Amino acid sequence: MSQRDTPVVHQRRLRGELRRLREDSSFTQKYVAEQLEWSVSKIIRIENGSSNVGTTDLKALLELYDVTDPDRVNELLDEARASRKSVWWTRHRPYIDPQFYFFIGIEASAERIRQYQALAMPGLVQTRRYTQALASAVETDETEIQRGVDIRMKRQFIVTADGPELHFIIDEAVLRRFVDQPEVMIEQWEAILEKAELPNVTVQVLRLGRDVKTAHRGLRGSFSLLKLPDDAAEVLVLEEPLRDVMIRDDQQDIKKYDEAFGVLEDLALDKNESIEFIRSLIAEERDASIAKAV
Repeated sequence: MSQRDTPVVHQRRLRGELRRLREDSSFTQKYVAEQLEWSVSKIIRIENGSSNVGTTDLKALLELYDVTDPDRVNELLDEARASRKSVWWTRHRPYIDPQFYFFIGIEASAERIRQYQALAMPGLVQTRRYTQALASAVETDETEIQRGVDIRMKRQFIVTADGPELHFIIDEAVLRRFVDQPEVMIEQWEAILEKAELPNVTVQVLRLGRDVKTAHRGLRGSFSLLKLPDDAAEVLVLEEPLRDVMIRDDQQDIKKYDEAFGVLEDLALDKNESIEFIRSLIAEERDASIAKAV
């Protein structure tokens, strides 16, 4: 598998095709369940991607949908097998929230990620020490802390020059919110500048106060829009205070947040101005440290 050719991509292709085949056959989910002596919930899980479909079940569905061409059957069977392949995050599945597990797969598969962050640095650009400070603030079990930090660091393998298109809009409050000692924040700011040098990474800062003269949609909280290969629609990910993420495929919600991201992009400093602003934070903090040491 290539970097973005992950099980999630194959699962979404397969589930979309199975839904299309059922609708083309004018079958309801209830009818399919009755014909195969399955529960309706099983059909729903297969079509919404919360459950992989096994080879035997897939063959039964294809027979019901009158898909008999051997090449087509084998193509879909290959998609089903690829959707069950093991990846690096598979071993973490027993320990993390199912929605977050699914999110990792989507993130690793994405060809474009747009993210607005109102509370913390985007996970894909966090340093290990910054992540450690965040995790330690909300978790007391050392094993859980280290697992969370390791997962976040591993997720960053996609942040390369040949990785997905990444666009981060970061609220100024996030940049100014110290989660640890000044040296940790300086290291974090420098890491953002380093990532911003990549040709496929855009970082914008949404200023506080008089530079942003209006309430804006980002006040609803952090969110991400992820575009998968061969998928016309995006996936919306909302971050919530009491859970890691909430994933939505609803196109009306996605349209609203797509528009919101456009508004935030216009309100934020442009890329060059944002880089200069982050550099000013580094200089400001270094001058403060020198003055304190004198």
